[in-house]
Amino acid sequence: MNMEIEGYPVYYYEEITSTMDLAKNLVKEGREGIIVGEVQTEGRGRYGRKWLSPRGGLYLSFVLKKSKITDFLSEIICLSLIETMKNFRIENCKIKFPNDIIINGRKICGILIEKDGDFYIIGVGINIKKNKELKENYYICMEDVSDKKFEIIDVLRIFLKEFKKIKNLAEKDIDYVLKNWSENLLK
Repeated sequence: MNMEIEGYPVYYYEEITSTMDLAKNLVKEGREGIIVGEVQTEGRGRYGRKWLSPRGGLYLSFVLKKSKITDFLSEIICLSLIETMKNFRIENCKIKFPNDIIINGRKICGILIEKDGDFYIIGVGINIKKNKELKENYYICMEDVSDKKFEIIDVLRIFLKEFKKIKNLAEKDIDYVLKNWSENLLK
């Protein structure tokens, strides 16, 4: 299933090895876009660590061409995720430097950023629905925090809306964005 959200082409797969791997094809073609997988069989985090990606999460890789704000992608993505959670009335999320969003001491989102030539590939994983595979005390999902049900596509739409808003703000006033990011760091 292919679609466009907030001006970005989105390529949606039921099962995929890794969104990061498939995103490299967009880079080779010189195109921006987003790869989404309902399940990743070989999802990975920093240092090649395995990222559990069972059904019920949002797993995406966002391919962006280098621009004046790409040096601040980590900060922009972290803030976009925090604002996404707020849209769903999930408060008190904090940024665990450099790449996790934490709530109640547990990871709800993770980020991986890789540079490939003039492009950046931003991997994002959001734990949305309850899943027995994520029993570990380290993980938490949106449904655990809110006791509401969420549709993955709705979370994707809100994330991309927030990303676009914060990206545009960063292009005008990066200092404000960095201050906001700093205020949201886990201390």
